Amino acid sequence: MTGVGDLQRADRLMSTLAISALLLLHFLLRPRLMDFSFAPDLLVGGLLLAALRLRAGHAAALGFTLGVLDAAMALENLGIYGLVLLTIAFIAARSRDLLFADARFFVAIYLFLGTWLTDATLAFVGTGDPGIPAAIGSALLTAASTTAVCVVVDSLTASALR
Repeated sequence: MTGVGDLQRADRLMSTLAISALLLLHFLLRPRLMDFSFAPDLLVGGLLLAALRLRAGHAAALGFTLGVLDAAMALENLGIYGLVLLTIAFIAARSRDLLFADARFFVAIYLFLGTWLTDATLAFVGTGDPGIPAAIGSALLTAASTTAVCVVVDSLTASALR
């Protein structure tokens, strides 16, 4: 007989493995996916899924760490990307009370808006694509593909626990 504590541990373990897989795939596939404007941003998707399960301070620390790591690999503006992901992760963790984290529809909206806001913010501060209108359009495509991938991963994680 499994207790509530066992199910919560299993949920945490499955979520951690799924988020870790997304982050690892991001760093492994990043050079190959850079050429596509509609490529999913697995780093932001993994960060947003983690922010659903973490406290705001921990999510912010994770966002900053991932932002610095990703910017260091790309040799781009190190501090700006870290600060943007820190801010997005903090807002995402604080906003989870506004949605029902178990409802797939709300998680999809959360992922879409979080990814779009990240890309739009990076476009406005100057680290994204040249030209704000082009960057906003590209951000919509990236947000849609990131949402699709992360919803599938989150659904597979949830169905593995049933």
